[in-house]
Amino acid sequence: MKFICEFKSFYNEGDIVLIEYWYNDMITPVKILEKISSKSYKVSHNISESKIQNAPDEVVKTTDIIDKFRL
Repeated sequence: MKFICEFKSFYNEGDIVLIEYWYNDMITPVKILEKISSKSYKVSHNISESKIQNAPDEVVKTTDIIDKFRL
């Protein structure tokens, strides 16, 4: 099995990334608000591209992030 190795500054504050939402298993874009540790980020669903804008902010690990969001 091959893994993609990510360097430390791959995801930055302000980036929009895709995650799988825990409640209904939908893929949704979120905005990275802050870096909490080397492997976790605080993200917000309050962006115009998200279908669940009223969802609360949450902490995700780098392994939960699927990819960077592209239009």
